[in-house]
Amino acid sequence: MSYPGGGGDQWQPQNNPYGQQPQQGGYQQPQQPGGYPQQPGGYAQQPQQGGYPQTGPQGFPQQGYPQTGPQGFPQQGFPQQPYGYAPMGGEPPKKKRTGLVVTAVVAVLLLIGGGVTFFALQKASPGSGQDTPAIAAKNLVEQLGSGDVVGIMASLAPAEAALSKDYMDSMTKEMKRLEILKPEADPNKLSGVEFKSENIKFDEAKAEKINDHLTINKLVEGKITITSDASKIPLTDKLVDALGDDLNLTSSKSETFDITAEVQKRGTPIGIASIKVDDKWYPSAFYTIANAVLEEDKKKWPAQGIAPQGASSAEEAAKQMVNAALDADLTKVIALLPPDEAGVLQDLGPLLIAEAGKQKPTGAKLNALETDVKDVAGGKQVTVKKVSITAEGETVTITREGDCYAADVPGQGSQKLCADEITQLLQQQGGKKVPTEAVEIIGRVAGSVMKTGVGVVSTEVDGKWYVSPVRSYYELALSLFRGFEPKDVDALIELLKK
Repeated sequence: MSYPGGGGDQWQPQNNPYGQQPQQGGYQQPQQPGGYPQQPGGYAQQPQQGGYPQTGPQGFPQQGYPQTGPQGFPQQGFPQQPYGYAPMGGEPPKKKRTGLVVTAVVAVLLLIGGGVTFFALQKASPGSGQDTPAIAAKNLVEQLGSGDVVGIMASLAPAEAALSKDYMDSMTKEMKRLEILKPEADPNKLSGVEFKSENIKFDEAKAEKINDHLTINKLVEGKITITSDASKIPLTDKLVDALGDDLNLTSSKSETFDITAEVQKRGTPIGIASIKVDDKWYPSAFYTIANAVLEEDKKKWPAQGIAPQGASSAEEAAKQMVNAALDADLTKVIALLPPDEAGVLQDLGPLLIAEAGKQKPTGAKLNALETDVKDVAGGKQVTVKKVSITAEGETVTITREGDCYAADVPGQGSQKLCADEITQLLQQQGGKKVPTEAVEIIGRVAGSVMKTGVGVVSTEVDGKWYVSPVRSYYELALSLFRGFEPKDVDALIELLKK
């Protein structure tokens, strides 16, 4: 299949965005060389979700933990700022209202990603594309009129639809096991949210063709109403009884977005991105969000993106990613991302690199990286079995043996930590400040993750392997959930009542 990305035809000339200073709410600097864009989840700033893994002192790719929605469940979503970076120092930039957040379509995309419809999506297989970008965009918005969330998801670009499907199928299964959702909960059916669209109109004459695979369609008129009703979410009776008041299950909420009024207020249409995949056009949530942020910060799409450069195997892709991060080679880092899932980052690549500024290599050298590989939804998970890195003349080696990790550190000898020691360590460190129940739960979950191993997920596209930050985050979130037991949910409910 052919996907959008930096390796396509030359883009139409744009104003050179380089040399402009970062604006508040715009692109931010990475925390360290090899850092990745944050938060594909898309709401309040939480530890990185779906962003690219950063490397710690030992060079291990570090993954963030899942952010949670109102009910404490991980949100499955799209990038809030798919190319944003965390500041290196000083005060964080003030939060700005992007065009995406204040428009109806963006609200819909974010709701699809997480929040209200935390479980309600999607066994939707990728739908058939359209012959033109305009029809693809219209198809997305017109689906709202039927309230068909599954149809909305199916109309998105194939990789975006598949990401939601794979994760939500697995997460729904885990929430049933933990007795959070009722056994009959069906991720294929809409629950908790309804959409209604009225008098939707695009101005086809103003559509902006960015390049051969990306067109920004201009939405100018209409209304979209979103109604959420938490009482329709199939939570188990014990959860409703314990947290019913906090979950606000007694009333529904409705909000209408007047697209016509918003367009008049801002003076420009609302952009809905369509991308071309295998000669068919699909609306894209990722590209729509990226375009909204570009518009808000008065920046242009780069004239040429970064071409994807996959590896020969899942293990090799992970190894190349670690080396690229250690070398602060952001071009290589971006090139190693899947062109189907992360084509938007490759298309934005030159702008990301220009905003990041010149990065200094860490000076560390990867001596050895041994991994275990297992099949997961959509790809293969590569977990670290042994890694050896030399920095400033000293070599650190970390080895995983079963559910134990051993570290050989110069001047400190060999140190070992096993999964069954986590709870005892937490008790020693936390003393009486942390409830015993919480310590036991945290220890059990952490031990489960140690047994599973932490790594990244590689996906195959057109015979080449790439590192998927979104799927890596998803797999970590699932690993955390798998460490819980139903009794842990009961214990946490009791702790919340105190």
